Amino acid sequence: MQSPNLSPHLAAGLTARAKWKERDFDEAFRLAGEASDLASAAGDDQSWWDMQYLRAECRRDQGRIEEYLSLASELNGHPLTAASPELGAKAGTMVAVGLQGLGRLAEAAVTASEAAKLAARDPDLLYVQILAQRALIAALAESRLLDDAWRECLELENLLTDVDEDTAGKGYWVIGNVAFLAERVSDGGLYHDLAAERLSPSKDVDLWARFNRASAEMRLQAKLSDAATLRCIERAELATDIVGGSERDHLEMSLVRAHWNYLNKLYQAALDILEPLCARSSILATQTSAEAHFLLARTLVGLGRLDEAVATFDQTVKLFDQAALPERSAAVRDYLRDAVGAGDSAGDLPARDD
Repeated sequence: MQSPNLSPHLAAGLTARAKWKERDFDEAFRLAGEASDLASAAGDDQSWWDMQYLRAECRRDQGRIEEYLSLASELNGHPLTAASPELGAKAGTMVAVGLQGLGRLAEAAVTASEAAKLAARDPDLLYVQILAQRALIAALAESRLLDDAWRECLELENLLTDVDEDTAGKGYWVIGNVAFLAERVSDGGLYHDLAAERLSPSKDVDLWARFNRASAEMRLQAKLSDAATLRCIERAELATDIVGGSERDHLEMSLVRAHWNYLNKLYQAALDILEPLCARSSILATQTSAEAHFLLARTLVGLGRLDEAVATFDQTVKLFDQAALPERSAAVRDYLRDAVGAGDSAGDLPARDD
């Protein structure tokens, strides 16, 4: 029961946040809007800002990234945000995450870098700086700017010496991702082990699901289709089923399982997942959709369906180009040339497993 002395907009805000923690995102979004209006009427600008931030978080957690980015951009451009390094860094980080989610990776990296520099001016903003640094690393890693990403990882590691376990776990998780992408496999395993020691399914099942999914994905990119990777996949699938998750969550989870099937040469099982997944991939980030199509094309090669594979490779290149990832486009063209032959779309050719 709320204290009778609690202002209506603060009480409404607490109720909205409770609904968000319960993953009732539509209701949390609605209640946060009401609390925001009440805060505005009461002249409480900070509470208004916090509720607008919560509304954006709801859309992010629902996988509605365009709406999330729109709300984050509105906050980022607000005069209240411009007057506060803390709010500026938080809003800038939100914008960076939204841009990354839509495949606008170069913009995401620039925006996250600016947010991290803004937070770094004030030692009291350590946790805000860590959020921005994680967003910067994620954008650089997805852009395959791995040397830059690793340099920023070392900066992040220096920030994790005196923070709570949850924050440290998320930080080590990001560092491990980059290590795997940079083919520093032992480092990747080490940092993901550090993350797993600090993240707990009893505290946050959704976070545990996302961590295990990401860990499995990174291990698969390093071509580790071993028992440890399978355990990550199974933990992530179980946790995702428990929390429900958005359609985007489930599609990303099924992509990881399809990749596992592909690496274990279970091509038909991979195809059964990838065909419906790619048909719905417009709700994924552009770079994720591109990776899904690339995996589908390689699976089709594995099944000897080369004409379909060539068409899918072409679609993959267009998606990587759309995401401004020319190195990934080049990798697709190289794979197509090696696996199918330059200008060749038929013939009994061996399938590659990378």
